Amino acid sequence: MSAHGFRQASIAKLNEPGLGDKVHKATLHTTHGRDRLVESMPDWDSLRHRAREARLRALDHHDALLETFMRALKARGIGLSLAKTPTEACEIITDLVNATGKKVIKSKSMTSEEINLNHALEQAGAQVTETDLGELIVQLAEQAPSHVTAPAIHLSTEDIARIFRDKLGMQVPAWIDDPALVDDQTRNRLARDLSLTARKHLRERFLQADVGISGANFLVAETGTVVLLENEGNILLTTALPKRHIVLAGVDKLIETEKDLGVLLRLLPVSATAQRQSCYVSLLADAHPDMHVVLLDHGRSKLMADTQLRDVLTCIRCGACMNVCPVYRNVGGHAYGAAYPGPIGALLMPHLEGMDRFGDLPFASSLCGACTQACPVQIPLHDHLLTMRARIVQKGGPDSLRWPLRLASSAMHKASRMDRGTRLYPLVRKFAALHPTGKAWLESRTLPPPAKESFRRWWQRQHVDRPATDTSESWKKSAMTEKASAPEPVDSPDDLLPLFQQRMLELGPENTSEIQLFDAALVAEEYLRIRMEEHDPHTIAIQGETTEKREYTLGITRAEMLIADTGGVLVDMRDRSQGHPIMLAETHIVVARPSQIVPTVAHALVARSVKRKSGAWGDYQVLVTGPSRTADVEKVLVIPAHGPRKLVVVLCEEPVDLSSLRKPPEANRDAVDR
Repeated sequence: MSAHGFRQASIAKLNEPGLGDKVHKATLHTTHGRDRLVESMPDWDSLRHRAREARLRALDHHDALLETFMRALKARGIGLSLAKTPTEACEIITDLVNATGKKVIKSKSMTSEEINLNHALEQAGAQVTETDLGELIVQLAEQAPSHVTAPAIHLSTEDIARIFRDKLGMQVPAWIDDPALVDDQTRNRLARDLSLTARKHLRERFLQADVGISGANFLVAETGTVVLLENEGNILLTTALPKRHIVLAGVDKLIETEKDLGVLLRLLPVSATAQRQSCYVSLLADAHPDMHVVLLDHGRSKLMADTQLRDVLTCIRCGACMNVCPVYRNVGGHAYGAAYPGPIGALLMPHLEGMDRFGDLPFASSLCGACTQACPVQIPLHDHLLTMRARIVQKGGPDSLRWPLRLASSAMHKASRMDRGTRLYPLVRKFAALHPTGKAWLESRTLPPPAKESFRRWWQRQHVDRPATDTSESWKKSAMTEKASAPEPVDSPDDLLPLFQQRMLELGPENTSEIQLFDAALVAEEYLRIRMEEHDPHTIAIQGETTEKREYTLGITRAEMLIADTGGVLVDMRDRSQGHPIMLAETHIVVARPSQIVPTVAHALVARSVKRKSGAWGDYQVLVTGPSRTADVEKVLVIPAHGPRKLVVVLCEEPVDLSSLRKPPEANRDAVDR
């Protein structure tokens, strides 16, 4: 095996008390939620196919797309650097930070974990603060993330409470040393307290930061748009409040068009966090006065040239393969010793860091195929793991497995040998540990008990002779029935509005999301003034006004579009400072017209392209879907995270004048009369 030693690490993790239970509980929570959503999406398989095609097309035309993306950035005055290695990327970013200031805030970025960026910046004297709750937890614990979307998945509420007590001085209950004494409701209250403590701790870091560093979920070549998805609101703050914004992304994040983005945005949240849409999707195509994009290669170009395995780079980092992997569920992410654990990490890391270091990871799989079934972009992960294993064996390793695999291969090539082997298995199982190879194998595995009946015998007894592809009338009828039961698409505002209302109210517990409908603009404006009277005028931020970088109790914006399928609203802003009402307010009120509703986010992105080209919209949009939230502490939903704790949508077909809201109502009536 390689110097990395996954086998030794996995043995240690299997013996770590409670680890498997914590990881199992969290991953099952996400997979069950994902499965429920997938069942409600009749076009799921079609979306997966289209997403795979889009990602493969981006790889096929990568060089041209990179040139297009670079031109788009240059036209906006955005800096861009290409880094071949992690060292080069760290040096570029360190120089950018040193030229601006030492206070750095970071949103979650697996690429930054890949290059060990935090260490490089801290060595250069920077104060680096992770702002995603899960990333903050593992940073305070001085650990690496254990999952690509849930960094603290391996830690319990009690573990996190001890970390916050020791590192943040938080007062925690005595029962954390004996959690059996309390019920789940009490533990959930502590999870909420932990999340709110992090919100308070990070607030000043956000407001005082010199540099914000983010990753990127996608880079749209045709428009030069940087796309970022999140739930907490920390990315909004990280990309808008500091003077300088640095984007770090792999060159594989490029996609061709906004149409492709529309497909991917419907898949990623479902697979990653079991949501129809993430709370915030930032679409950054603006001329930010101090923004720099760093694109990392680190072996990706070489992998693109590998005709067998290149589609590994179509991965969208959702973590679904980890959530269903039986190996990952038992040993967690740290056993892999890599930035990317699980099945996708077992394929990526040998290419990024070399076979000598991570050549054992392709063997860290049961080859059950669950990862392939879960992958939203249809990467045949378990097949690729077999391909990697074959390449490693062809090169002469691993030696310890050579003769057992040869023996197994010989048996499987002839039915009579396989039959004899099956009959001998109970005896072999009993004495396997006496042989050195068997002993080493069983250090991290348990041989299953022999089956009462072999599959071959069962097959013969059942007389199963139906072809793999059944063409019987009953199967055809079933397929036709399934197709007929799929809901018809709806596209008129009157049909879509009830769906929007339903989806929006599903976004959180009672009193976190609210909808108000008005027939007349004057009535809607009066409602908004009544809401404003509940607040100090100096703590209200209204879109279009000049606002300061501080906290507000109420933020009011207009939305340019409503998304029926997700309950989201699309807010258009001219520059990032216009986002203060969204990101720094306790309550966010959005004013929109019912006629602005569209069926899906894909429709909204098509409209965005048209509006931006015509100049009707600016170059910075945020798709808001519910109030900010986090579930990084044992998957307990907590609202708020770093953004608003409540979202109110005010619907009125007549234009509502936000600029008039601070004026007395009489002044507006007089203006109408005149």
